[in-house]
Amino acid sequence: MNFETWHYWFIAAFVFFMLEIFIPGFIVGSIGLGCLIAAFGAYLDLPLWFNIILFIAGFFIGITMLKPLLKRTAKTVDIKTNADGLIGKRGQVTERIEPIIGGWVRVNGDDWKALSVTNKAIESGTAIEVTALESIVLTVRPLETDNNDNIKTETTVAHTLNQNNGLILSLGNRKEIVRNDEMLCFYSEQKTTYLLTSDGKQKLVDESLEKLEERLGSQKFFRANRQYIISPQMVKEYRTMPDGKLEIMLKPLQNLPSVISVSRLKAHAFRKWIEKQV
Repeated sequence: MNFETWHYWFIAAFVFFMLEIFIPGFIVGSIGLGCLIAAFGAYLDLPLWFNIILFIAGFFIGITMLKPLLKRTAKTVDIKTNADGLIGKRGQVTERIEPIIGGWVRVNGDDWKALSVTNKAIESGTAIEVTALESIVLTVRPLETDNNDNIKTETTVAHTLNQNNGLILSLGNRKEIVRNDEMLCFYSEQKTTYLLTSDGKQKLVDESLEKLEERLGSQKFFRANRQYIISPQMVKEYRTMPDGKLEIMLKPLQNLPSVISVSRLKAHAFRKWIEKQV
């Protein structure tokens, strides 16, 4: 195949349009538009000097007309990161927040170091709202009394169930009472939740780990990460890693890994929890 002049113009246009993907701003794209128009002139066997004029005209059309038009019509999407997305979220105080010293709160199932926006103490169990985030420390404010009462009521229900030494779990279309000392671990796999019991059985549970965490409370069970809720019977040993995370060595059980990790943000809460179990 013999390449003609318009082929080269067209290839150049294609290259510049591809570069526009990596160098946004439509300057490179305007060059590509000029090449494309010049390719059309070359295809019609117009003189080279005329093709150059067409190229310059196409470039200026892109810069002066298309670029401002694209800026006006383009929609800017403000995407919040996981950290920024915490602002405005609600949670609960898990360890009393002292003035200046701070305390601990639970938001979206994770434990965070927190300071009070009013620099006043906030009692454990109080509902809070995140107002700011600096590094890994949240600034929170207590919510109104009604909201606090609602969260405290949910906590009381969870504790009552624990005192009854068991939970009524939805297992498919059945309801089954499972004692706390029979539950070793809940874990999620491919959006499905499972329960491992002390007799080695695996049960399918029709509830998310988030809902189970609320029902179980934090006294006898711990949300290690997004995939596992564990009981103290599961923990063989643990160690602190250089980055502040914890490695939890589990007792050998079918379908479970031998080691799971706990983030450095939850490491403090895990140590306090496991110490209470000894």
